Amino acid sequence: MQLSQTAEYALRAAIWLSQRVGDPQTTQQIAAGCQMPASYLVKVLQPLAKAGIVNAQRGLGGGYVLVRNPEELTLLEVLNAVEPIQRIRVCPLKISSHGSNLCALHQALDDTLAEAERNLGSQTFGELLKRKNKSRPLCQTTSAPVALGLSALKR
Repeated sequence: MQLSQTAEYALRAAIWLSQRVGDPQTTQQIAAGCQMPASYLVKVLQPLAKAGIVNAQRGLGGGYVLVRNPEELTLLEVLNAVEPIQRIRVCPLKISSHGSNLCALHQALDDTLAEAERNLGSQTFGELLKRKNKSRPLCQTTSAPVALGLSALKR
C-alpha cells in the first residue's frame, strides 16, 4: 500500500500538531517543520478541519490547533479524512458472475487492506510520540516545542 502525497502531508501535519497541543501553529510553521509547500498544506488542512480533527484560529496568535486528543486520534482517522483506504467491495474486473463474491485473489487483497485499516486504526498519535526511537516521527522538531506538547498530554 502506498500513501498519496496528500495522505503523507496530512499525517505529518497531525503529528506536528500533536507535538504542540494547545499551541496554534501557522501554515508557515507547519509547512516548514514538515517539509511541505504551505500552499498545498492549506488544502490538506481543510478536510482535517471538516472532520473535526483540527481547528483554525484567526487573528493575532492564531493558527491551526489539534482539536482531538493525540492519545485518542488514530492514524486511520486522519487518513479517512483526506483519502480513505479503497477496499475491494466488488470485482474490479467487473466480471458479472463475481459481483460482490470476490475471487480468491481479490479477497486476499481486500483482507490485506482490512488488516491495514485495523492496524492504522489501533495506532494513535500519542503512542507514536511515546515510542523510543532514535528520531521523532515524520517532522523535524526542536526539543522545546516537543517537550511542551508532551507535557500537555500528561495533564
